[in-house]
Amino acid sequence: MVDLLGPQAPPARPPVLTVSQLNARVKGLLEEEFGEALVEGEISSWRVYPSGHAYFDLKDAASRAGAVMFAGRRRFVRFQPGDGMRVLARLRVTLYDRDGRCQLSVLSMEPLGEGALEVAFRQLHQRLAQEGLFDPARKRALPERPRRVALVTSREGAALQDMLRVLRERAPIVEVVVVHTRVQGEGAAASVAAALRRADRGLARLGRPAGLIIVGRGGGSREDLWAFNEEETVRAVAACGTPVLSAVGHEIDTSLTDLAADESAPTPTAAAERAARGWVALSRDLQRLPGELARLLRLRLEEGEDRLSALGRERVFRRPEAGLEALSQRVDGLLDRLGREARHVGWTREAGLAALGPRLRAASPRWKVRQGAEGLAERLRRLVSARARLRERKEAALAASVGRLEAVSPLAVLARGYSLAYRERDGVLLREAGQAAPGERFRLRLHRGTLGCRVEEARDPQAAGRSGDPGAEGGSA
Repeated sequence: MVDLLGPQAPPARPPVLTVSQLNARVKGLLEEEFGEALVEGEISSWRVYPSGHAYFDLKDAASRAGAVMFAGRRRFVRFQPGDGMRVLARLRVTLYDRDGRCQLSVLSMEPLGEGALEVAFRQLHQRLAQEGLFDPARKRALPERPRRVALVTSREGAALQDMLRVLRERAPIVEVVVVHTRVQGEGAAASVAAALRRADRGLARLGRPAGLIIVGRGGGSREDLWAFNEEETVRAVAACGTPVLSAVGHEIDTSLTDLAADESAPTPTAAAERAARGWVALSRDLQRLPGELARLLRLRLEEGEDRLSALGRERVFRRPEAGLEALSQRVDGLLDRLGREARHVGWTREAGLAALGPRLRAASPRWKVRQGAEGLAERLRRLVSARARLRERKEAALAASVGRLEAVSPLAVLARGYSLAYRERDGVLLREAGQAAPGERFRLRLHRGTLGCRVEEARDPQAAGRSGDPGAEGGSA
């Protein structure tokens, strides 16, 4: 067969790539081809590492794919993802260079069937309820008439003006302290928590503690009110030592802050009315007081008039002389009885006093003092006698001890003609002739005075006997 086309060139050889280069090219193609994608799936094997990155699988009935959500992205997820939760994830398809494995890098996610905020609200509510933060037993009663109220809200909000107006109108005596905070947007939860701490502990440190804290804002969307559903805000409310009244949004809105506070109000205006309620009641009572006093006075006057009328109808007032006669007879009888009783009491007292005479004399302080003086003199005499006898015994014992000490005293021995020899260079008492060398100086202590001496010759009789040389040195000096 004839090749009409002529000889063909061999096919070009593809370039040689390293594994890293191959993975890099595949990664680039994947990211360029897919860009961002929306993927629906079920979360499986959800794990969060100390770095804050979350690793998991997205799966459906037929397959699964490994995914990662880095910490910087995960902190914007308002709910807590977990195994078995179906989500709609916005992601990029990429390749993990080191393992050559396809990986989904998730940028954001929303739960399917339920909104992210609803899921986050339900999850946080369940967790904090298990801790007891919403327990009615830990809630305190609000003060009926607080002297100082701290308003934790935004200075720019209409809610602040509504609360100030109500408090000025209904309880002008109350001191109002406005603690400004952001109430929506990123960082609002941290701002509200810090403002609550200032209203609670900061005012107390300044010597102006609040009796009540009102925290809240006006109405808005679920997203606008979300700062009052954040864990940081809820825990700050629960940690306040001052009673807290929460007022977030309108009547249809319920926040976790409302549940954690000691009491909640449907609106900020209603919260201000609740704070002023005790003062309003007191003012109403004070306004009613003059009329009530007048009514009581009229009632007492009417009762007095009725009583006077009743007394006027009594017999004693119709014929007063009859009553006076009866009273006079009764007084006479009482006076006669009083005389008899007085005489009887006098006789009884006189007999009692006569019997008490000897007992009083025996108990007389003068008699007791005299007896005590005699006893004291006798004890003093015995004490002087005992002291004299004790002194005699002690003097005799001392004389005996002195005699015994003198008998064994070295000075007594010296008085009998003996002496003590001390080596002059070191003061050592010489007991043997061998302790001093010829020519060495020593001091000789006599009964009275001392002598300075020098050794001319030293002989020790015992040493001489042992050596067999009667002329050997080693005797006494």
